[in-house]
Order: sequence, then structure tokens, then C-alpha cells
Amino acid sequence: MSLLDVPSKPRRTRRFVAVIMALGLFGALVAYSSLVDVQDATGISSARSSLAELVTVRPDGSVMIAQPGVERPLLEVYEDYQCPVCQEFERGNGKAAREAALRGEFALLIHPMTIFQDSPMHENSHRALTAALCVTDPEQWLAYHDALYAAQPSEAQDGGFAVRDLMVLAEKAGVHQADFAACISSKETSDKAEQLSMTALAQGVQGTPTVRYNGQDIDWSTPWAAPSATTV
Repeated sequence: MSLLDVPSKPRRTRRFVAVIMALGLFGALVAYSSLVDVQDATGISSARSSLAELVTVRPDGSVMIAQPGVERPLLEVYEDYQCPVCQEFERGNGKAAREAALRGEFALLIHPMTIFQDSPMHENSHRALTAALCVTDPEQWLAYHDALYAAQPSEAQDGGFAVRDLMVLAEKAGVHQADFAACISSKETSDKAEQLSMTALAQGVQGTPTVRYNGQDIDWSTPWAAPSATTV
């Protein structure tokens, strides 16, 4: 199925769709993959072999996943841990995006945020985002990020992502409990979470996930996996 044949699906949140850019991204995944294979064969020592080695937790709370020196192309993902559609994205194209970043095809920049500003889900989302900001070790961040989506409560659940549950998930990810407890209850961390969301909204994000390739919103709903080597 071509990207052009994918039917539009109703979403609770609005997304801008740029099919042409999605096609460009797909082409980049295929073409760049061959280049990276050649580079690996030459024995470049700077390439990192695990996702955790690629993670940089930035001071503003966004997270970059990229091989050393790779800054462009840039794929940006704006996501909300309470958003079921974000969970859907992470299970499919989010995984493909990580693998492509590991191959050096582009830099992946993740912007966690709260899209549920005027909704009962705001508090659930805000607690999860605040907790995520308390995890700054790269390997722990990846584990906690995935654990939050795996434990995502129902949108109708009042009090979802309770602090005690967030602490259990952090402990399983190896996060120091005393430091985490102090951080998650900090007004400074809560304010930082709010600022992340305000910044994203100011950048025109109207729904999650919003996925941008070199600044252009793209359609993420079609699988990005490249065809096998035997397929022409």
C-alpha cells in the first residue's frame, strides 16, 4: 500500500499531514541505509552501537537520540505519555525511528509535553511528564520512557499515573528512589514540565503525536519500515 492510499483516520487531536514529506522520509531511510553500511565496513570508530549511547537528555527536558556529529536531517516527535495515539506511534514508527537514528540516518529529537491542557487528563499527563523529567541517566531514560507507555492508564481513569505507581516504575528502571521522590514533588520540576508544554504549543503543536521532518509536519500513520533487500 502506498502512503497516498492510506485512508485518513479520525483522531481526537488535530494533525497536519504532509504526504510528500513522508515519502521523502521513506526514501531517506532506504538510501541512507546503504551509505551507513558502507561507512561501517570502513571501520569508523565513532559510531555507537546501542541506543542508550545515543541518548542526550537536554537541559530543557527534550531528548536527542543521534550518532555523534549527526544533526540533520532532523526528525522531531512531540508526544504525551497519556495520549493513546502516541502509544500507538511508539509501538510502530517510534521503534523504526529509533533504529534509523541508531544507523545514523537522522537525528531524532523527542519533545515530551502535555497536550491535554483543558481536560481532566491534564493531571495524569502532567504527573507522567514531571516524573520523566526526573530521569536524566540516558539508559534509565529509555527504560522509563517505554515503561510509561506500557503502563499508560485509561483516559477515563481519574488519578492515573499516581505518584506511587510512577515511583515503582522508576525503581524498576534503576532510578535512585530518594532523588526521584524529591524531584517529582518539586515545584521547579512541575514548572519545567509546564514550560515544555507551553513551548511546544507556541511552536504550533496542536495534537500528539506531532512528527516533523526538517521542520515540516509529516504523516506518521503508514509504517516506515524499509522493504527487504530482495525487494525492488
